[in-house]
Amino acid sequence: MAALKGKVALVTGAGGMRGVGRATALKLASQGADVAVTDIRRGAEDLPPAEVRTEWGGIEAVAGEVRSLGRRCLPIYCDLARANQIEDTVSRVVEEFGRLDILVNNARAIIGRDRVPVTELSREVWDHFMAINSTAVFLCTKAAGREMVRLGNGGRIINIASNAAKQASALGAAYSASKFAVIGLTQASALDLAPHGITVNAVCPGSINSGRLSYWERSRAEEEGVSLDALRAGILETASKAIPLGRVAESEDVANMVAFLASEDAGYITGQAYNVNGGLLFH
Repeated sequence: MAALKGKVALVTGAGGMRGVGRATALKLASQGADVAVTDIRRGAEDLPPAEVRTEWGGIEAVAGEVRSLGRRCLPIYCDLARANQIEDTVSRVVEEFGRLDILVNNARAIIGRDRVPVTELSREVWDHFMAINSTAVFLCTKAAGREMVRLGNGGRIINIASNAAKQASALGAAYSASKFAVIGLTQASALDLAPHGITVNAVCPGSINSGRLSYWERSRAEEEGVSLDALRAGILETASKAIPLGRVAESEDVANMVAFLASEDAGYITGQAYNVNGGLLFH
């Protein structure tokens, strides 16, 4: 397929071995786009066990996979908590490819330390979640949006939000608040950028079998004396039983929606937040 031939995409948080970012980069590349992928450098303590065991190569590995599809790929290490690195990243993409057509704001803070009652939630954790899940999305949108406006080719901005952006849960104040903010930013940005032919939409996944690290899950596995992989499998099995379609999402399910919103077929859709949750939540 060549639905995105000639387009250039920037996907944040794309270094995970089973994550939405990698799946999205490969999906967009399979449809003809050249891709820039970002992630932060992480130590082994902040990586899922499977990535440590396999010595997964992060965004460098993803870049190799994109190139094997015949597309160009630029891997960039970027700390989204630093505004200057976001500006530099967008500038590098435009310098490398000469254009920027699609921004996918996928990166998120590692969950787990936020899973406490709001009365016990530390300001440090709150600030970190807002910085990565909300402020970084704003800064990426601002920087990429400016370039899209300047280049005059229109564009697509797609924000990865969450079920938690529409319905909060206990022990989720920081995560949910940060993702609710993404929906508001999506709607306001859609209105601001519509005159320039730039659409802005959000994708709201439920549970995803992405293998991403959760500090809470790691601590619980240690307490129960089981492997993190075994604990995670049990959590996914329980979650699947609550989902009408009978399974949690795979990263590719989310990537498919992103690819649609990035396409010309979605040219008249903006300011929307699409659920990809197997029927778990209607809103």
